[in-house]
Amino acid sequence: MRLPYRNKKTTLWVMLGIVVVTMFLFKFTELRPICFFRDEAVPGSGLSGQQSSAMMRGDAKYVEGDSQKVYSYSRDMPLIFIGGVPRSGTTLMRAMLDAHPDVRCGQETRVIPRILQLRSHWLKSEKESLRLVEAGITKEVMNSAIAQFCLEIIAKHGDPAPRLCNKDPLTLKMGTYVIELFPNAKFLFMVRDGRATVHSIISRKVTITGFDLTSYRQCMQKWNHAIEVMHDQCKEIGKERCMMVYYEQLVLHPEEWMRKILEFLDVPWNDSVLHHEEFINKPNGVPLSKVERSSDQVIKPVNLEALSKWVGNIPEDVVRDMADIAPMLSVLGYDPFANPPDYGKPDAWVADNTSKLKANRRLWENKAKEVLKMSPHQQQNANANANAEEEEDNINETFAPGNSNIISSNNNNQFKHNNKDTNNHNTNDGDDDDDDGIPMQQQQQLEGKRSQPYPMDGINLQYQDDINGDIIITNNNKNKKKNNNDNMLQHQDEQHFNNELRAAPSNDMHRKKKLLDVATIRQLNKENENK
Repeated sequence: MRLPYRNKKTTLWVMLGIVVVTMFLFKFTELRPICFFRDEAVPGSGLSGQQSSAMMRGDAKYVEGDSQKVYSYSRDMPLIFIGGVPRSGTTLMRAMLDAHPDVRCGQETRVIPRILQLRSHWLKSEKESLRLVEAGITKEVMNSAIAQFCLEIIAKHGDPAPRLCNKDPLTLKMGTYVIELFPNAKFLFMVRDGRATVHSIISRKVTITGFDLTSYRQCMQKWNHAIEVMHDQCKEIGKERCMMVYYEQLVLHPEEWMRKILEFLDVPWNDSVLHHEEFINKPNGVPLSKVERSSDQVIKPVNLEALSKWVGNIPEDVVRDMADIAPMLSVLGYDPFANPPDYGKPDAWVADNTSKLKANRRLWENKAKEVLKMSPHQQQNANANANAEEEEDNINETFAPGNSNIISSNNNNQFKHNNKDTNNHNTNDGDDDDDDGIPMQQQQQLEGKRSQPYPMDGINLQYQDDINGDIIITNNNKNKKKNNNDNMLQHQDEQHFNNELRAAPSNDMHRKKKLLDVATIRQLNKENENK
């Protein structure tokens, strides 16, 4: 009789312990709403009954901030995406939203556009698509995996917040697919006068593959193609889900436009969005990257300094032909013949901000240096990364599909001499990736031809990162209409390579070897095409 009694006593103590632990969790943690609410709304968590049930099915997760408050994130949550051509005000937009206590955007990750383009590559290749289907990777499986990956990046690369936002400008290039992944997401499409955007790219020396920074005409054409793709995507998404925000109007009338934007996003009004500079690098404020090119500008209050810097800096022949060079200016409502244009009269407090900035220019310059100052260790890492990215950028520029596979005949013997070593080097060296992070030779094997950019509404766009960490765009037309255009491109490409080779320091053997490796592969590509 003693043994059964002892077992019962032990069982009672175990049951009592379970009850005590459960009561503790109910009282002092958020476990109750996450685990036990099914069809009811979750108090204080921003979850509807359906979202709570989705969490039970594993469709949603949660993260805890310093306050131990639970923030859910799922495919059904109302994510915010900021898109547009780089140098169009996307950083200012995210800084103003970051100042809102309920919103967190954070710095660019540049990860999400890459994974989306990888998916485009897989689907574009008939062989790869078949391989995925045979492996059981259906469209639903692919979408679910990509959505969860993107959610993890967005949710965990910064502080938790009720509303999460992502500012990777080129995500809009694949906007319709993003909306398919996240049905309740919304886009803010930043639009800026293309003349100002191009002047910013050229004057700040933003290295962009395919963009000739010595030619306003060519850069305006590239801008025109890029903005057309995004404009078409925004139209297809619809006005209810994609809002066009004109940089000029946001700067001239910040309160009016931020009220429109927050209403569009279903975010309550907060005056902090008008004073983002007060929250720079503060907890739950506006984090700034020390390597992003726009950081030195957004530490300042909203001002008019960058509005018309381009005026008087564009060659007269380009100004004369602007309507033909960049027809999207007229489509977007800009007057291609207005030089200078009339963007409108600014709010009084914005004009006052601008006057104070001009009067205290040295003060703001010092503040920018202080905010963006790197430790010696950070500076060393930044320099190392810049050198590595510079090499990769130059290689990618040489491989850009718009460029020819011509090499200098004077160097042919030297290239052939290095053939064996070059092939081994490029097979294993991750630095020789193309814009999607896939080794160039591997793509050639998959596609059976030289890698091409991914088409978007009839326009071929691709992107990569320049040496300063900026996302960059290039547009390449693979169908050359005239042979003389081909010859001109070939000549320019040959000239560019020779200049690069001569510019490499004599003691930088790694750099020279990289250039020679690139040239060898280009020669092999040309021979294969001729066959």
